Amino acid sequence: MKIACIEMNVKAGKCEENFTFMKEQIEAAKRENADLIVFPQNAVSGYLLGDKWLDDDWCQYVDSFNEKITKLADSIAIVWGNIRYRHRMRFNSAFFAYQGKTYMRVKRNQDHFFFQDSRYFKESDINAAIEYQDLTLALNFGYEQQIADLNINIDCSPWIYDKPHVIKGSTVYVNAMGIQNIGKNISVFDGSCVVTQNHQVLVRSKAFQTGIVWSNVHECFENPSLLDALLFGVKEFDAQLLGGNMPWIVGLSGGLDSSVTAAVLTMALGKERVIGYNMATRYNSDKTVSNASGLAEKLGIAIHEGSIELLMESSVNTVKEYGYDEESWNSLVKENMQARLRGHLLSTFASIHNGVVVNNGNKVEAALGYCTLYGDAIGALCVIGDVSKVQLFDIAKEINHRLNVEAIPQRLLPVVHSDGITWEMPPSAELKQDQLDPMKWFYHDYIIEHLHSDLTITAWMRMYLDKTAFDTPAGRWLRYYGLDDPQAFIDDLDWLVQTMTRNGFKRIQFPPILCISANPYGNAYIETQSQFDEAEYQKLRDAILKQPIQ
Repeated sequence: MKIACIEMNVKAGKCEENFTFMKEQIEAAKRENADLIVFPQNAVSGYLLGDKWLDDDWCQYVDSFNEKITKLADSIAIVWGNIRYRHRMRFNSAFFAYQGKTYMRVKRNQDHFFFQDSRYFKESDINAAIEYQDLTLALNFGYEQQIADLNINIDCSPWIYDKPHVIKGSTVYVNAMGIQNIGKNISVFDGSCVVTQNHQVLVRSKAFQTGIVWSNVHECFENPSLLDALLFGVKEFDAQLLGGNMPWIVGLSGGLDSSVTAAVLTMALGKERVIGYNMATRYNSDKTVSNASGLAEKLGIAIHEGSIELLMESSVNTVKEYGYDEESWNSLVKENMQARLRGHLLSTFASIHNGVVVNNGNKVEAALGYCTLYGDAIGALCVIGDVSKVQLFDIAKEINHRLNVEAIPQRLLPVVHSDGITWEMPPSAELKQDQLDPMKWFYHDYIIEHLHSDLTITAWMRMYLDKTAFDTPAGRWLRYYGLDDPQAFIDDLDWLVQTMTRNGFKRIQFPPILCISANPYGNAYIETQSQFDEAEYQKLRDAILKQPIQ
């Protein structure tokens, strides 16, 4: 059987555009004498539409495309995903149509990650076996398997870093491509197609490209990198949600986060679309200012350099006019003032250029609230908000490799050796003299990367007690930072937990995040600002403090 698997950039909410693309692919497959063509789940409308699914008129409109697609199944069988809308009930379904006959399978609801299927869709046991060309076919969602000659699996599953597709049996698997969102979370879909026979992978398509993947052309491409996903996500966000022509304004501090963000924007959108601003104070070193200008030169983007010292002086004097004594302020007052002045300027520059500001925060900073509201926490999109600092080190190296130039200065990256880490320029917000970021890099990254997906704080404490924590990738960093001392471990954990709890209000107000993990902040992990009695935490805390140094 000759099967056309369709890598389709599903435009959320754009049914006419999606149907037009589907019709073009069906006609192309017919010309190649294909027997079957397979589209992804929710190919007509998209999947992540939030409460738009509660709009009955909209759902009736989406359902109307099923009849149009069925009429195209004259000389070719068609499989696609869409809703069936009947009597104000929505069934998220897979359809098979051929020469007037239609079969349907209803998806089981999933209520995890940021999927809330039970809020929108009804379930049903409808699932008839399909006989086609002397084969028994089964319609499935995701990685399901049934007893059949050929399983046809359609999906709309976000791309997640380091999570391979595991397709079994004899299966044709087609995933959606593009971006879809539920407000805070911008999910990336890679559009992967996989064909297996007797558990052997025959076809694995190249991610993030549209077109037909043929089941009889046995090619297997590597899974995309994290940088690939970020580049695709930025490009699609810009095109689908912002119109594809607005300037992007980026604050270039000369640090790693803003450097990676600027490079990703430039590689995705082109150098003409990115404008950098360096807004220095007395606390910014010559090295970081040089980093920013050097990066801009190598990326070929415009950069405007200036100082916010006069704005700081004016702001301090204005506050003093309200009767406040500068000598009594703690250091955070002026640190946050600097960040907010930069946010104010970036917003103004964006207005002048009719553009948008990009947020430069990484996942560790977001988790800990290491940012200033209305300052460096602003932006239309946080490109690296689901990326840890350690992951940024690798992305920076890949960027330099692809550009064939040291655009991101090597001195921003740590040298990891048997004894630990060596920095030429350790991360710093540079908001006061000799300031260094308080994070324990690699160790805190590990916890935050795994938190809310396969790790809890109390589980980590138990692992510390039974010493299995030292067998994880974080084990060497426990020792490097002296956290094999139980008192130091608890002091650090107390700081981590209290900081994360105290700054929940910042995460709630954080810009939309481009998601690449199984545990992004936003709607995937629904937070509360309440504080809880943690008897188990206290019990484990006491037990750890009784332990000798590991």
